[in-house]
Parts: sequence; structure tokens; C-alpha cells
Amino acid sequence: MEAKVGDKVTEDIIYEILLRLPVKSLLRFTAVCKSWNCMIKSSTFITHHLIQNEDVQLLLHDPEYGMYSLYKDDDNDDGRASSTLREYTNLDNPYDFYDEGLGWPSKFVGTCKGLVCLAAEDIDFTTLVWNPSIRKFVVLPKSGVTFCHEYDDLQASCGFGYDRRANDYKVLRRVSSFRGNKFISCQYEIWSLAKGSWKTLNTAADPEESDIMLRPRHFFVSNPPAFVNGALHWTQARAHTGNISLLSFDISDEVFGKIAIPPEASAQTINHLSQGHFMVARYRESLAYFETSRERKGSVGWGCLLHIHMWVLEEYGVAKSWAKIFTICLDLDLGVSRLIGCRKSGEEVVLRIMDDDGEYRSVNPKTKRVKKLRIEGQWNYEVMDALTESVVLLDQPNLFTIVDEALQGVTRRTRRCCVVSKRLHVEEEEFSLLAF
Repeated sequence: MEAKVGDKVTEDIIYEILLRLPVKSLLRFTAVCKSWNCMIKSSTFITHHLIQNEDVQLLLHDPEYGMYSLYKDDDNDDGRASSTLREYTNLDNPYDFYDEGLGWPSKFVGTCKGLVCLAAEDIDFTTLVWNPSIRKFVVLPKSGVTFCHEYDDLQASCGFGYDRRANDYKVLRRVSSFRGNKFISCQYEIWSLAKGSWKTLNTAADPEESDIMLRPRHFFVSNPPAFVNGALHWTQARAHTGNISLLSFDISDEVFGKIAIPPEASAQTINHLSQGHFMVARYRESLAYFETSRERKGSVGWGCLLHIHMWVLEEYGVAKSWAKIFTICLDLDLGVSRLIGCRKSGEEVVLRIMDDDGEYRSVNPKTKRVKKLRIEGQWNYEVMDALTESVVLLDQPNLFTIVDEALQGVTRRTRRCCVVSKRLHVEEEEFSLLAF
């Protein structure tokens, strides 16, 4: 079979045809012959396929139950007052397969170029990098950060990004120590997929001059830093002044920087947080800053008016280029809303109204139009992020692969120690180019 194909079609043509195939087909065609297997699993092919692939879906996450689902970002919107996301696939949470039923919760960190990063809240701060398209994930080694036992509490926060210069995925982790409720110090470390190890960053400083990472209240449950322009971004405050700004970390150069928040934002210091809520996020290819403020509808009874403000940094790194995109007002019975993400390549911002029904609203920043969004399924999603289908990780050794629950006789220990694929029903049969 291999010789006949080679006689008729050049390897370059085969390569170009394979580049245009979806991931499910590529996984099947790795069983055709050794040359195709090596080609599909080569780092060059994986990179080229990722660049060319335009199959982007929405990854939605319910943090309460640890559920993940992939939705097609197509609601057939024809100008109606509401729309619906219908087609979806529920995914197995990889951490459930890894922790052998210990039950530690895991947090969504972010997506980047076909991969998803999750961080557990166990004693080792276990972190996973996962490709839902091929049902494979890699477990990062234990942290190299050490602290004295005299600290009462250690907290870890992660960010996930892509080093375009080195064609490498990296995880930035910050481990903070506390004594009582007092922040003592923090250390940063960075993990590289290419190197497979952690490196501690030299960021030691006087605690009084250190920065305190702030968690956006009522906005993003998992608080992932926003990856924009090759850098991670999150909100932080100076320990001694309380001034709020955005801290950035360049994934390629591995250096920190700062960006001022919009001058019009009402919460300029942590003392002003009671007046509103805020978060930083990615909007298309730009950095966005969101802030809310509330006011009661009347002197008695439930309900309030929620004002949502959105700014975009039009010129990256230039604080004066913050431009307000919209200010909208929502009439809410319970007065709480969360920004869960963006859809349609950033054309719509999606909010979740935190009532018993868990309703969603989508906002078009250009037209300022607000409409109801229905998301079919049984879960209450609080995270939404775009995910590109890819075969990234297919060339990596020592992978864990999610096992189909229907497989018989596979114990938890076997799942951890053996690479057993979630079957795509690859049959040992011959394929020809006509099958494309």
C-alpha cells in the first residue's frame, strides 16, 4: 500500500492534503502506515496544522461540578432578540482521571492555541496541560518553590501562554505565602513544554514593595490572567499604597511589566472596590478592562441597575490609548452578573445573570445591542473561552490519555500508568487518497 501511494502521489502532496483534514481524521490516518504516522506526529506538521486550522469552538466550564463542554459557535442569528447555542459535546475532566478519586477541585487557567491549562488545589498545586481534541494531557512536575513551614497558608495562581519565538507553551505560577491574613512574600516559577521542567524566577523583593494579586469579584470565578500580545496580564495592587494597575509578564522574554488601568475607571485603589467590580480579559487581539457599578432601583425591595463599562487598549503598552467601547445598563432582579467570556471571535461579550435560572446575555460592543442567549445542556457555565482544534501534544512522550468509561477491566491505576486512548474506533484497514 505504502509503495503504491508513493508511486502515484508525492509526499509533498500528501502533506498538503493531510494539513486540510480535521483532527479526528488525522488520528485515524496515523494507523495507515509508518510514514503517515511520523508525518502527522512531527512538530513541523503539528505547527502548520494549527496555523491553518480555522475550526474554533467554545469551551464552556461549570466550576461547581468540574464539567467541560465544547459548543459550536453558531446560533444562526438572524437579528432576533435571542439566540441559542445548540450543538455541543460534553468532555471528561482530565483531572478526574488523574487524581484517582481523591476529589481535589481543579480550576480553569486558560486556553491557548489548541491547549487548555488546569490547576488543582491539592498540596502539590498539580497542574495539567490538556488537548481536548485528542483526549490527551500532560501532568507538570511538582513545584520547585519551597517555603518555611511557619507560614499559615500558601496560595498558587497560574497563567498559560504561548512563546511564539520559541514555538513553546509555558505556564507561569505564582505561589504566595501568608501568616494569618497578612501577605508575606511570593515566588514565581515558569514551566516550558519543550523543556518539561520548572524554572524559578528571581523576583525577590521587600514585602512592603510587593504586589498583591487581586481577584475580580463577581466576574471570573477562576481568575485566569489574560494572554494578549504574547504576555499574561492580571490586576494587582501595591501592598503599601493600594494603587491598582495591571501587571504583565512577557512569555518570550520572561520579564514583568506594568500597564495603568483606564483613568476613567472608578476603582483606582483597593479602597474603592466597594463601589464596583472589575476584571481584565482578552477581546479579539486586544487587552480589555471591564468594570461594573450598581445602583438600587428604589429605596425598598429587590433589584438594581447594573452599569457595565468596557475599555480596550488600542495601542498595546500605551496607557493613554484606553478607549471606552461601551457602557450599558441592565435591569436585574438580584443585581449580580458575571462576565464569562466572548464569542463570535470577540463580536459578542457574554454575561451570566446570577439568578436561579442562570440566564445569559450577549452584548455587541459595536451596536450596544443586548439580547438573551440560551445555552442548551444541564450545566451552569461560568467560563467561556475559544478553543482551536489541534493535534498539539501528539508528539509528546509520557502522556496520559483519557479512558472511555465503557472500557471493561481498566482500573484507576491502569489509567494512570498506561496510555490507553479514548477509542476513536481506529480499525486496521487500508486507506487510499480517495478516502479524503
